[in-house]
Order: sequence, then structure tokens, then C-alpha cells
Amino acid sequence: MNPLDATREYCRRGWRVVPTPLREKAPQLREWGKLRVTLDDIPRYFGNGANVGVILGSKSGWLVDIDLDCTEALDIADLYLPVTRAEFGRQSKPRSHRLFIAVGATHEAFADPLDGATLLELRSEGRDGGCHQTIFPPSIHPSGERIEWCGDIIAPTAIAATALRLGVAWLAIGCLVMRYASPHAARNPEPDLPKILWEFDHTLGSTAYRWLGQPTPDAARRELRPQRDWSRRDLDLAEIVNAIPNNCDWENWNKIGMAIYAASNGSHDGAIIFDDWSAKSSKYNPYNTTAKWAAYRRCPPTRISMGTLVHLARQNGWRRSEKARGGQ
Repeated sequence: MNPLDATREYCRRGWRVVPTPLREKAPQLREWGKLRVTLDDIPRYFGNGANVGVILGSKSGWLVDIDLDCTEALDIADLYLPVTRAEFGRQSKPRSHRLFIAVGATHEAFADPLDGATLLELRSEGRDGGCHQTIFPPSIHPSGERIEWCGDIIAPTAIAATALRLGVAWLAIGCLVMRYASPHAARNPEPDLPKILWEFDHTLGSTAYRWLGQPTPDAARRELRPQRDWSRRDLDLAEIVNAIPNNCDWENWNKIGMAIYAASNGSHDGAIIFDDWSAKSSKYNPYNTTAKWAAYRRCPPTRISMGTLVHLARQNGWRRSEKARGGQ
């Protein structure tokens, strides 16, 4: 199928398409997330051989892309993910993208906590509606390889968003087990995989438990703090960041990213807050955001934190909410 015919087919399916330069992953059009390409528009936007991007999430009927970045994920994905008949990839990474329909799914990246490298992504829209897109067949990858469908049927499996996210989290845990602890255990998944990681390395283990929303073995022995005892930092980091407009240049974007990283102690929730805030900009590129967060992990900021965010939020009218004051 040639690019124009493929793009027409995606439009007929109700998938929102966006042109991307050949051999590139990210669109260059300003505010591309607002673009609505009709069948009549396709020759104008894609007639020059542009790559075909598809916007994920609610704008495309809750189409979700599970993007397998690492070799471990490619190796063991079939053991952890639901079956779908909508898969594509390229010669060096076949079946690296698995499509599902999952209403309400939100974008989430799972990274190796030791080196910051992305293991896999659940690609959908951000929690605040920020757009994410993936280049689809028959686009040309930056490597020069053509992206191709696997099989002759394109039929994404419909699944509950919570179930899909849980499967993706377990796959990410399996990748860490395979990489650091036991390939045999990763290929024979059992509920004790987080414990295996915990016993091997507490950083790996705590990441696995966090992905599952479970306490670590040592935290389970302590009484969890009631919400009234949470600090302001626990309660309203997302609220503070959301009050800051994203109309800044690269230097200030990076400055705010460092502050979010420091204020959240580099947590997974902090990464989501940074991505959601970055998505407010017409210059937003999810790949740059993920890469920058990984860079903070390798070289954590030490001279910037919550104070910077509070100052900027107050300049834009933010005041501490009743929830953050504990209802007082």
C-alpha cells in the first residue's frame, strides 16, 4: 500500500493523521495536535512523500500504541501483553508496535531506573489531553528502514485501559528481571518478579513495586501516613506546575524540567507531570521530553527545586488550594 492509500485508509478508520518529514518521527507543523486532515486534504499534506503520523488517544477513537523500545521487551512481549491483530515494525525491530483500543488510557513511559533508557511506552494522550503520535506504515524510519504491518489484517484489540496498563507494567518489570536478574524468571512470569528485583537491587525493586502501585517490602511494615500529614510537596506539585504557562524558550523549558525533577525526586509521577506540562506547548516533542528526563536522571539537578516552581506559579495567579491546606 502506497503512502497516500494508507493515509486514506487510516482516515476512513477515524484515525487522526498528521504529516511528518520523511525519515523523521516528530511533526514539524505548529500545533499539529489540532490538525484535522480530511480525505480531500491528503494529497496536499502527504503528496510529497511525507511520513504518516497518527495521533493517539481520544482523537483517534482511543487508539493506543504499545511501543517496545528495548530488546528485552521485543523478546518477551508475547508472554505479557494481550493478543492484538494490529502490529507493525521495521526489519530490525519487527512487531515493535502493538495497537489496542483502550478508552481512557493515558501516556506513560517505563524506563530503566539505573541508566534512564526507555524500556517501552504506552502511547496515548497525556493526562491533560496533550497529544502524542506515532509514525505508521509505510513511513520511513530515521534508520532508513521502511515501517511495515505484520500480517494482512489491521484489527486492534479492544481492552480496558486499566488491564492494558497493568500488562504493560508487568512487561516492563519482566524486562528489568531479564536484564539484571534472571532471564529464566522473565520468561516464566510469576507474581514474585518484583521481589526478585528487590532482592537483587532495591532501586530496581522499588521501581517495580511503584509501577504496580504496591508498597515495597520495607514500606509494608510501616504505617502509611494519612493524607492530612502529607507535605505540600506531596499534595500539589502537579497543581503548581499546571498553573505555569508553557510559552517559554528551550532554556526556561529545561529549567522548569529540572525543578520538577528535583521537587519530585525524579519519580515516575514527576515524569508524567513534566510531560503533561511540556505538551501545552506547540513546540512539544514527546521524544525530547523523555530524553531530557533521562538526562536529569544521569545528572540530577542540585541548585533548583520546588521554590522555583512556586515562584513562577504565584506570578501567574496560583494560590495554595484548600486540598493542599488540608481543608483548613
